[in-house]
Amino acid sequence: MRDDLNNMDITAIARQTRDALAAEHGEREAGAMSWIILEHLTGERRGRLMVRGDLRLNGTQQNSLKQIVEEIRAGKPLQYVLGETEFYGLHLKVNPSVLIPRPETEELVDLIIRDRFQPGYGQEQETTGRPVTILDIGTGSGCIAIALARHLPASMVWACDISDNALSLARENAQLNHVAVRFEQVDILSAEARKVLPECDVLVSNPPYVTRAEMEAMAPHVLEYEPHLALFVENNDSLLFYREIVAFAMQRLHPKGQLYLEINEALGEETCELLQKTGLHHVELRKDLHGKDRMIKAVR
Repeated sequence: MRDDLNNMDITAIARQTRDALAAEHGEREAGAMSWIILEHLTGERRGRLMVRGDLRLNGTQQNSLKQIVEEIRAGKPLQYVLGETEFYGLHLKVNPSVLIPRPETEELVDLIIRDRFQPGYGQEQETTGRPVTILDIGTGSGCIAIALARHLPASMVWACDISDNALSLARENAQLNHVAVRFEQVDILSAEARKVLPECDVLVSNPPYVTRAEMEAMAPHVLEYEPHLALFVENNDSLLFYREIVAFAMQRLHPKGQLYLEINEALGEETCELLQKTGLHHVELRKDLHGKDRMIKAVR
C-alpha cells in the first residue's frame, strides 16, 4: 500500500486495500475484506462509506490499516486480526481461543429457529408450564447459544465448553448482545462432569469432527491459528464426541426433544447410523447450501 493515504478518499483507500490483499485472497474476496476493515476502522457501515466521497482516514486509522493489512498478508485470519466477526446478524468478539464461526453453523441455527416456529414444535411451555430449555455443547464463542437466545427469547439457554478462555469470551459476547445464557465449564467426555448440565428440550452441538488425517487438506491459516482442541479428533475414533453427546441426550433430553448436530461431511451416514442405533428417532441428514452433508436433526 502507499505510505501516504492523506489525500485519498475512502473509495480509493478501499481499492488500495483490495489490491494489497488480492494476491493471497483473490480480487473478489479481497474487495469484500477491504470494506469490512474500513467499517471496523471508521465505525460506519459499508453503504454509508460508499456515499461519503469526502471521508478521509486520520493518521491513527491509516497506521492501523497498514498493520491490519500486514497481519492478513502474513496469514492471520481477518476475524482474529480485527477481533470481531458477524454471525446470524450478531456482532461477536473472537480470538484464537475459539473457532471463527462458519456460514454452515449459521444454517444450523436457522434450522433450529425455523423448526421452533413450525406447528408441532415449540409447544413445551404451553403443555408443561415451564420455559423451553436449550443446551449448546461446545459453545466456543457462544455464537449458537447467543443467536438462539436472541431469536427465541422465551427459552432458557445453557451452554458449556471445556475451555475457560472460550467461556470468558462467550460470556462477554452474551453481554455484548444483551442476552441471558448460563455458561458452565464442562468436559462433555466426562460422565461425571456433565451431571451439572440440565435436562433440555433442544440439544445442539458443533463438536470437534475433523480427523487428523484430514489436516493436510486444510488451509494453513486454519491450522496455524484456530484452536486444535475445537477442531480435531483421532483417526481411530472419529465419532467420539457424537457418541458421548448422544449418550447424554438419551439421559437428559426430554421425550420428543430435538437434537441438532453439525457434522463432518464425510461421515454423514456413519453419524446417522450411530444415532439410530442408540434409539433416537426421525434421524434426518441435511445438506448445507453447498450441497454437503453438514447437519443432522433427530428426536428422542
